[in-house]
Amino acid sequence: MSCQNINAVIVKNRLSAFSLIELLLSLSLSISLLLLTAKSYTQFTQNNVKQKELLFLQKEAHQIIHYFQQHIQHLGFQGSNRENSNFYLFEKENKRYALDNKSCLIFFYDLNSDGCLGKRKTKNSLCVNNEINNTHDLAKEIFGFKIESQEIHIYDKNNLTTCKKHECEGLLNACQEKWKKFTSIEDFKVDKLSFSWKDPEKVMQVTLKLISVKQNNIEYSTTNYIYILN
Repeated sequence: MSCQNINAVIVKNRLSAFSLIELLLSLSLSISLLLLTAKSYTQFTQNNVKQKELLFLQKEAHQIIHYFQQHIQHLGFQGSNRENSNFYLFEKENKRYALDNKSCLIFFYDLNSDGCLGKRKTKNSLCVNNEINNTHDLAKEIFGFKIESQEIHIYDKNNLTTCKKHECEGLLNACQEKWKKFTSIEDFKVDKLSFSWKDPEKVMQVTLKLISVKQNNIEYSTTNYIYILN
């Protein structure tokens, strides 16, 4: 009778030991699954953030290029009313643009199609008076784009309203001047901005590269070709 009791106790201990092993295995598996889930979620979150930032850079880059294109495609354009034109005052070697440095482009065109650079003071007023410029709002028809301190700056000067020939010519040498900020390094960094002629005075190549300020390994580059419509 005592032998049967001993055997019963042994079976009970074996069952308890087996249940403990199962519990440990189950716990280990649960922890592994939890870690895997956490890792997957972290990767998903990181990829999501990266994708959003990349899309942001892409959107900003294409908006900048679109703005460039709006104006570069009219580079040098002049309206048909060219009597007493003042364009010659501002031209440099018969050119209406300067691209001495690939990271700085400055040019002008007749935005309002009145035949003058700047706006005539009246509908029939002269553009030039005694070899002195006689228009106003010049800055609205002069365009400059350059990279400086990882930001894009644009030309916004209006200080040549009453310039003489030798003063007006200085316009196309204005890359070294202080211009207005067009982008902010608080939003993104401009790593590259380059202008070059793909086909001289017919097709301009523009390359732009932006880098995230949140994650330096996220960047977006684009190269575009702008056709001059004149």
